[in-house]
Amino acid sequence: MEERGTRRFGDGVSNRFSQHARRALSQARLFAQECQHGVVDTDHLLVGILREKGSLGSRVLADLNVDGDQAEAQVCVSHQAVEPSAPAFDLTEASRRVLVIAADVSRWFGHRYIGTEHLLLALVRSREGGVCELLRALAVSPDQIRWQARRLLRSGVMELDLEVAKRTARLSELSRRVLTAAQQLASQEEGPFALDHLLLVLARERRSAASRMLRECGFNLAALDAAPGQGRSGDHVSSEALVEEVIEQAVDRANQLGTHYTGTDHLLLALAENAYGAALLRQCGVDVERLVHEVYRDLLRPSG
Repeated sequence: MEERGTRRFGDGVSNRFSQHARRALSQARLFAQECQHGVVDTDHLLVGILREKGSLGSRVLADLNVDGDQAEAQVCVSHQAVEPSAPAFDLTEASRRVLVIAADVSRWFGHRYIGTEHLLLALVRSREGGVCELLRALAVSPDQIRWQARRLLRSGVMELDLEVAKRTARLSELSRRVLTAAQQLASQEEGPFALDHLLLVLARERRSAASRMLRECGFNLAALDAAPGQGRSGDHVSSEALVEEVIEQAVDRANQLGTHYTGTDHLLLALAENAYGAALLRQCGVDVERLVHEVYRDLLRPSG
């Protein structure tokens, strides 16, 4: 449903949406469906951002003490319900203009992606549709949202996408080299950056703990074939969006484990904990359960 909903929201910019933004847009559509509203207005977009926990837009609203339940209750009664069989859940013209403004906001900040922070700033800039009434009901001003979002962005905080992940200081130098090499491999094959490419480079990078643990857990390089990324694991794996999810998960795991950087071991752990990544590892002869255990043990081992 997410991909279908995202394409509906596209208007030529959907290929630049971060994963958080895509999920927020899908959440907005789902919320409109739950309320039987028939269209996705700007206040539904705000609820979608609130529902996308972990996103930068959601963080901005949380910092301003915006109550998600109160917002949803307000929006539900602000639009007339239609017959369940009638709605197509299309964007209103106001919401479509918000996406165009969000792309402009992203470019103004010099970002290559459109995140929930850009959507949020676009919502308060446009002031069209139901979002103004919703903000008044929540006792939050557009200026408050604008100031908080810009404060975070100017401090260097951004939603993670593939390009941002490669540049962020949270990644170790070796992790950045691995991601760059994997992306170059995909470019050489003129295909999308897939989990296959990431796994192949992790296995080949003998300086990393990830390579050692893969070998110890049964990784068979020959099983990956001579040309990775050719769809052996299905279309879902041949997707840059899925690689972004793995990188996001790796950063989350590093944070949870109290590590000041995201290393190749965190990337490997995130790959193993991803459903498609785990299937790919098993295809290559890896004992995934043992691998996860070994990576955690290595990460939690006292230093010195």
